[in-house]
Amino acid sequence: MAIETYEFSSPTPRSAARDEWEALMSQTYVPLAVDTHPEAPFYGRVTTGSLTGPDDFSLTALAGSNQAFRRSKGHVARSSDGYLLASIHTKGGACLHQHGRSAPVSGGDMVFYDTTVPYHWTNGSGDWSDSRDFEQVVVQVPISLLRDQPGLEQLELPTAVTVPADSAAGVVAGFFRKLARFQHEAPAEAEVLAGSALGLIGSAVLLAAGERPTDSPAEALSREHVMVYLRKRFIDPELSVDEVAAACHISRRTLFRIFDGGESFNASLRKLRVRHAQSLLISSNSHPSGAIAFGSGFASERHFYRAFHRETGMTPGEYRQSRRSGIC
Repeated sequence: MAIETYEFSSPTPRSAARDEWEALMSQTYVPLAVDTHPEAPFYGRVTTGSLTGPDDFSLTALAGSNQAFRRSKGHVARSSDGYLLASIHTKGGACLHQHGRSAPVSGGDMVFYDTTVPYHWTNGSGDWSDSRDFEQVVVQVPISLLRDQPGLEQLELPTAVTVPADSAAGVVAGFFRKLARFQHEAPAEAEVLAGSALGLIGSAVLLAAGERPTDSPAEALSREHVMVYLRKRFIDPELSVDEVAAACHISRRTLFRIFDGGESFNASLRKLRVRHAQSLLISSNSHPSGAIAFGSGFASERHFYRAFHRETGMTPGEYRQSRRSGIC
């Protein structure tokens, strides 16, 4: 998963840097115009990486200030491809306008919009009086690719409708927020997680349209629901399969089935615990391995040693020493 970051800023509203930023936005997404504050300086940063499949199925982290985006009929006419964009707002407030509807977003909310139809973004108040910094995570998926997903062949896309962060589809928004972070912190793991991206975005579209996900999109959503729960509870040594299944409103059989074809449920839980143990081994040099084991959710020190060696190829002591020596 190749990651690229571009950053622009200017102390003046109109400048070569602003024009370069508009060109970059058009290249990253689709042709569009960037309107800047008539008096204040502007700032923009985008980090982009491709997801599984076509290069134009991508995930970007976008940040900026004192600007608005606008895609006109002329921009649409100059484009041959159509995409569905899903913007997950992580800082500030903004509003997406399309199809005569307006969808305000903030604090983890998500909104879908169709690049084959004009749209524009404004800040929360709709004018420059309330201009502020903003950050978004944006998923871009070709509409033709999305239409191949079960239940989406003829679905009217739910554009310009706010998807709250605490809704069922908000689970998907949270997944992409974390995936954008993992692109920097753990690119190899991000590449594995990206395998679920298409099914999850399909599930979110169906949920936002008031439909029930079926087949593979439903399983992708259920799997991420389980992973969200595991990330909250994995340090509990008494965490059981029955507890996870009940909390996620699925049966034991379904829980194991949704992990078929990839990393198993037990392997996913083990990896979370070992990763936490690695962090504790580095940050808590004086803590004995037994304390690290129980603090990471392992029921016994012996189980901890076996799981740690299986995941890392080292014992906990060897791993701690290697980090002290700067070997890994």
